[in-house]
Amino acid sequence: MAKQIQLRRGTTAQTAAFTGLVGEVTIDTDKNTAVIHNGSTAGGTELATYMAYSGQFYKATPSAVSFSKTGNGSATTAFAIKVEIAFKLYQYASGTAVVMPTLTSGTDYAIYACTDGSIRADSSFSAPAGYTTANSRQIGGFHYAPGGNAAAQSGGDTTPQINAYSFWDLKWRCRSGDNRGMTYCGAGIWADIYLTNTNYITNGTSKYNVTIADGSSPPLISTLHGGTGSNSYGSYTHWEASEVASWAGKRLPTYREFALLAYGTTENSSIGTDQGSTVWNAAYVSKYGVNQATGVMWVWGGEYGGGAQATGWLNNNGGRGQTYQVPNAAIFGGGWNDTSDCGSRASGWNHAPSASYSIFGSRCVGDHLILV
Repeated sequence: MAKQIQLRRGTTAQTAAFTGLVGEVTIDTDKNTAVIHNGSTAGGTELATYMAYSGQFYKATPSAVSFSKTGNGSATTAFAIKVEIAFKLYQYASGTAVVMPTLTSGTDYAIYACTDGSIRADSSFSAPAGYTTANSRQIGGFHYAPGGNAAAQSGGDTTPQINAYSFWDLKWRCRSGDNRGMTYCGAGIWADIYLTNTNYITNGTSKYNVTIADGSSPPLISTLHGGTGSNSYGSYTHWEASEVASWAGKRLPTYREFALLAYGTTENSSIGTDQGSTVWNAAYVSKYGVNQATGVMWVWGGEYGGGAQATGWLNNNGGRGQTYQVPNAAIFGGGWNDTSDCGSRASGWNHAPSASYSIFGSRCVGDHLILV
């Protein structure tokens, strides 16, 4: 059934395209077309195109990501896609090669559809080199890792390559809205490839070769919880790790989720020394490319259990109310000196959420989002 609305001037681009076209519009929602009622035939044509295509991203297979890895540094479209750019619809065939720049290890790349018919990758998240938002549109991305994913339960390798599980597109991505440094582990779970870092406000929560956030190197205080963007926590408790994850629209993993994201790591072993930074530790990379998955840092989990604090009210959570027999908060994975205790199912349920140690860090996860 057709509807009538008032056409209003919108963005600069819209105003430029529809100058003077402010009036009554009939939109046929069955045919996805529009007719303007101010006597402007040309305007009606332009508006029909805008109403039909603005913001559109069509996928031949809505339930899958739009890109496929074809080599360590190469990828193609996995199926046909259609993309609106500057009010016009462009089509890209299945198997269209992604034009790659010189790739750098540990870097996130955005993928752009361009009006010249090319699909391009670029580390800029605004437009590829030589293009603008007028002739390109960001439609997805991936992470180029310093090494390969685990093929079995013995970690990965040190050959730089695209993480095939890190591909995302506009309709197949993490619900948090920021897929930088993330990998899809299946079961509706995206995981940060790297441990949480101290300057996540600038870096994002998952970045290669930056300082790991832990009890000895606490991260910046979440700006959702009173942080200024430059002041740091004095510790790294379960509650503080939860605040950091919430800042990014993510959360701490459950035991089930951790066992999945860490699968493929070298089990029952640890790296031996404090790594300090999110460097690439190939032996402790998972099937999904999660780095330092186990045997490097215990990470706070999103669950409570085990024992509880003694009877009585305790002021143990940073002055934000008191707790009464709060249960312990889970930790997963194992630290650098825990040897055979470490692994994808390693867990500890014997630490209060107020605990803070140099061997306790965090890793964020997020929920999968599919738009059709």
